[in-house]
This record gives sequence, structure tokens and C-alpha cells, in this order.
Amino acid sequence: MRILEMIEDISDPRMEGKVRHKLSTIIFVALCGVLCGCESWNDMRDYCKAKKNWLSQYVSLANGIPSGYTFRRVFTLLNPDSVEYLLRTHAAEIVNKGKASEQIAIDGKALRGSKRLDIQCLHSVSAWCHENGLILAERQTESKSNEITAIPLLLESLDLKGNTVTIDAVGCQKSITKLITRKKGNYVLGFKSNHPKFYEAVKEHIKQYSESAQNRLYDAFDDSHGKSVRRRYFGYNISSLPEAKKWSEVQTVVAVETISSKNNDPSRKVSAEWRYYLSNHQCTDKRLPHYIRNHWSIENRLHWVLDVHLKEDDDQKAERKSARSFSLLKRIALNIVRTKDTTPKKSLRRKLKHSAWDDDYLLSMLS
Repeated sequence: MRILEMIEDISDPRMEGKVRHKLSTIIFVALCGVLCGCESWNDMRDYCKAKKNWLSQYVSLANGIPSGYTFRRVFTLLNPDSVEYLLRTHAAEIVNKGKASEQIAIDGKALRGSKRLDIQCLHSVSAWCHENGLILAERQTESKSNEITAIPLLLESLDLKGNTVTIDAVGCQKSITKLITRKKGNYVLGFKSNHPKFYEAVKEHIKQYSESAQNRLYDAFDDSHGKSVRRRYFGYNISSLPEAKKWSEVQTVVAVETISSKNNDPSRKVSAEWRYYLSNHQCTDKRLPHYIRNHWSIENRLHWVLDVHLKEDDDQKAERKSARSFSLLKRIALNIVRTKDTTPKKSLRRKLKHSAWDDDYLLSMLS
């Protein structure tokens, strides 16, 4: 079992000679427990007790069932970077065997259950492969403001060659564009007024050339979710602007107009909003609207799923290391479920329940 081989490579932080249960046993049981719906350390103890015979085929339980305290203590000592490395290497193997990656979305998320009176909640910054629906890697930060420092570290750990990296405005930094292009990647970054001089120059450039059929990339209506929405995308070459010279290989700004109205609103009030994105793609590249729309799959298919199906916001673990490691186990479990069972219209909730009920199904997930 390849995932178990990876787990066995993790170094044990405990004092040698005072260990009753192997580290690989604790982590493997915890991962299986998360796949079967466990939410606490005591859940894992009960799961291990109920599935002892099945688990004993793959890990040693010769010294009995680990207590809930044992699970908690081990994950309090364990370096979360070891679990993140497991996430990254496992995801890389899946990508190498599956569909080629083209877009990597980067976005942050708060672990709200980790907040206490004296400390802020932990934040994570994830790299999401849109094509495969996988979390490729993740970095944890102590606050949202630290995302700017975490994003470059996350990008350094990834193979960006041939991929387009999409980030919201927090990642729109000169240093980040330089890093992405140095690693042979492309970028589409949310662009706001936090760079006032460049922002105003871009808006003046757009006003000068206006919207026309020549620079229109996409124009379509969407009548779903109780709203009527028209989205228009326009691409402009801004490489000649003096401020653009400071940004690595920047060529294009994409202006997106969203015109919307609620279907159940008797007044049919219409609202309009403009958003802007910087990119090193050519301004005529018809893929740009798709990169911008697909970026938000990280919210819909990752963050929403973690909160609704894996109860991440409800997790009240106080100790920082254990909270971080447990959140990473949930991401590994999500990658496993997404790639191993591709049955159409079978929800994640059904897959997790199936894992808890059927040992053969769980084995097929882990194999």
C-alpha cells in the first residue's frame, strides 16, 4: 500500500524506548478514521477498537488500542510539516499518473475552530489543481496578513512549468510575478488599488481604448441560482506602460464587467461591477476568462467541502500543531476520495459513509 509506505518514512518525534505504538500505526489509523468520519481523538480510539481486525492486517496493534490521549499526544508532538510533505508527495504521484495540470489556484482559508481568547485562528494557504480537483500543497500561517509571506514559500515547493497560477489581489506582488516566471509558469492575478499609481495608469489606458469587438474575449449570459448575470471580458495590452516594466513579463490587463439582477426582485434592480486582472498571457488569449472563472473552484470544491462535509470550522482542537496536522489529514483524505471514486453524482458525503461501512471499499481508496 503506497500511502502506508509514505507514512512509514515520517520520523517519530517521541523518545525511543517509551513508545508502545508505532508512529505509522497512529497516523494510518488517523487517516482511515478521517476517511470514515472521525472528528475527534476519542472517535479514532473507538474506530480503532471497532475495526481492530481489519486494521491489524496493515499495522501493528500488538500493544492494544491507542487511547484518545495517545492520538492527541502524538499529534501534539508531530511536526505538521511532515504531514504536509505527505500531502504534497501523495498529490504529486496522483498528478503524474492522471490528467496533466494546467491551472494552479492559490487561496487562503481560516481554521476558525482554532481561535481562542488570547490567540487568533490559524490560516492556511492552499495550492489547488483545477483539472484534477486536488490540493497540491499547503502552508500554514498564524494570521491572514502572513499570507503574503506564505505564498512565495508555497510556490517554491511546486512545479509551475507550463501552469498558469491564479491568485486574488493579496498575491498581486512584483516579487510573486518574478518567482512564477522564473519557474517557467504563467500568472493571472487579481489587481486592485493597493498599487495606486499602476492601477490608475491601467484604468486610464482602458478608458483610452474603451470596449470593442477587437478586445472582447468573452460575452455571455448566465441565468442560474436565482440571478441573471452578464459577464464581459476585455483584454488590453499594457506592456508599453512605464509602470508595467517593473512587473515580470506582464503583458495584459483583463477587465471584467459583471452585470446582474435578482430574478425574484420586483424592482429588477441592476448592479454592475468592474474587476481587473494582470497577466503575462497575450491579451488575445481566449483562455483568460476561463482561468478567472475556474479560480473560484478552490472556494466551491475545496473550502466549502472542508467546512460542510468535513466539519473543519467546527473543529475545536486548541493545540496548534495537532490542529494543523488534523486539517492536513482531512486534505489528504479529500484527495483520496476525489481521485479513487469518480462515480458520477456520488456525493462526498456518500463516499465517506461508504468508507465507514465497507472495508473493501476503504481498501480500494487506500490502494
